[in-house]
Amino acid sequence: MSTVPPADGALALIEELRIDAKLGKGKHFAASDRKLLWHRLCGIPVILANLFVGIVLLNLQGQAPPTSGTASIPTLTASNSNATSESTATGELRAFLSSDALALLSIVLAFSAASLSGVQTFFNFYKSFEGHRAIGNRYTHLSRQCKALQQKHRDMPFDPKILWEHYDNLIAEYNKINIDGEAFPTSSSDLKKSLNGPVLSPYQRPAGTPS
Repeated sequence: MSTVPPADGALALIEELRIDAKLGKGKHFAASDRKLLWHRLCGIPVILANLFVGIVLLNLQGQAPPTSGTASIPTLTASNSNATSESTATGELRAFLSSDALALLSIVLAFSAASLSGVQTFFNFYKSFEGHRAIGNRYTHLSRQCKALQQKHRDMPFDPKILWEHYDNLIAEYNKINIDGEAFPTSSSDLKKSLNGPVLSPYQRPAGTPS
């Protein structure tokens, strides 16, 4: 009965590649969460500011100029006092919406909204979020391929030559992911989050891999 020669070198490199892919996945997922947070922090104030400015402009446009030479004769009804109070409240609200302070506030909010929109356009946070998420998913797929190959070798030991062929294919895919990921750089904080992230599924390394 022939025995399969050991393939410690190939297994060690496959395990190293699995860990590197796992770190890459964690970095890019952390970066995608950061980009999504900035997208929301810039986008939500823009929506609220534009909504507020729009309400003020519609109110100013809807104010009718006073008609000269005519006088309204109040009608004595049971609900005359209620109508008068409602008219007074509406007048106070319109006076507030047409005040100089509110106009200045509207200008400041419009300028802030335009500035935040410019920041969003320049950094393109949502596109970066999608790019980091896509790169992270590719790293996840590569890491699972390495894990599946290791566990399959435990049940059906491969010839070292076949393992090295698998490794060559995996490292080529890893290098391509790295090249595509250059357009979506990560930060040192993303690496720390990846290193300190929780282990969701305990994993037993096969024999011959570094601990």
